[in-house]
Amino acid sequence: MRIRNSAKTYGSIAIGLHWIVAVLVPAAWISGHLGDMLPRNAHDMGLMMHASLGLSMLGFALARLAWRLADPPPVPEATKFGSWTVHAGEIVHLLIYGIMFAIPVLGILTQFARGYGLPVFGLFEIASPWVGDRGFAHDMKEMHEALANGLMILIALHAGAALLHHYWLHDRTLKRMVPGLR
Repeated sequence: MRIRNSAKTYGSIAIGLHWIVAVLVPAAWISGHLGDMLPRNAHDMGLMMHASLGLSMLGFALARLAWRLADPPPVPEATKFGSWTVHAGEIVHLLIYGIMFAIPVLGILTQFARGYGLPVFGLFEIASPWVGDRGFAHDMKEMHEALANGLMILIALHAGAALLHHYWLHDRTLKRMVPGLR
């Protein structure tokens, strides 16, 4: 398999970064929902896990964006529906990227607005730069959660479109991102 993208296929780095992010996003989302259900004595561990997944997602999403800028993706598959589907796909991709970056930033702001430090992979903590503000923290958390739920909806649309391309349109869209799929 090629390392870089070609005009027709994704390279191994783009594919690897895509699937790493595709695992981290729902893992962070699930850990965020489960964290609220944990008993008080396990809450800090749940928060540290959620924050670590979110920071990992942010790091890999930044790497993915940098790689996408350095190594542009292949030309989209033509469909019988015309170019509007290509534009719709581009818009969904832009929304996914934007929201993937906004969610962890809002999560960090939430933690700091509570007056708490940000746990970094259980290794150290970045102290909050300001005193806690419950109202601001609540607003940040609401936006963080709303965007996380919206991201999951966009990802479902993205996955659904890939499956539609594969099973209904019978093109190579999904095959280009799933190694070994014939």
